[in-house]
Amino acid sequence: MDITKLEIFGLTDGESKTYITLLKHGLSKVGILVNETGIARSKIYDVLNRLILKGLVSTVTEGRIQKYNSLPPTRLKEVIEKQKQEITRKETAFQQLLPELNNISSQHEQSQAEILNGQRGIKTFFDMSLYQNKTKDEILVLGYSKEASTYFHAYFRDYHKTRTKLKISGKVIYDYETWHLKKREKRPYCQQRYFQKGIRTPAFIMMWENTVGTIVFTPEQKVCFMLQNKTAARSYKAYFYLLWKEANKTGI
Repeated sequence: MDITKLEIFGLTDGESKTYITLLKHGLSKVGILVNETGIARSKIYDVLNRLILKGLVSTVTEGRIQKYNSLPPTRLKEVIEKQKQEITRKETAFQQLLPELNNISSQHEQSQAEILNGQRGIKTFFDMSLYQNKTKDEILVLGYSKEASTYFHAYFRDYHKTRTKLKISGKVIYDYETWHLKKREKRPYCQQRYFQKGIRTPAFIMMWENTVGTIVFTPEQKVCFMLQNKTAARSYKAYFYLLWKEANKTGI
């Protein structure tokens, strides 16, 4: 038998060897276990005590000699139940502790920077705005480019369906060329405007909560520079709203 299969029940290599040996031989003295398992006599008692605590081994004293016996394999079911109880206990403790830990964490500003490469990395960033937007904060997009609009056309059909379902609002300022690239449609929970003619932004910015992504999408390079910082996000949002006031209204 492959004794590593017992690891899923929380048994160590030594515990597995000892338990299997007892199943084979039945009531045994320590000497037999030492010879069969290769575990040193100085350590075998510790292994046996752990198996006793797990409810898999019992002891019998014959005269002055202590012997050990395996309990039926069905006792492994009790091990599983104990593991379930322990997981439930930990989950309850986690839920109780999480607000306190979050409160401690929020007392100082945390920052994180990451580079997401390629179309897949950029899509990952877009998905984060939906699934890691815990407060359903308004999503702001500044200077959405023609290249990105063309490539992600199909993706964003599904994206906006999900965004609408989650009731996350958004504001988008397009490049002039991007806006006029095709007939635009009204999107629920989303306002759309565009820059004056002549303003072109190959790199555009997407932001929500404390997350800001600068996305470069050109034939030569496709990358997202993500920054998670409360102060930086507040500044970017302030710039966005200044430009929003100046951008051309679309009526949709």
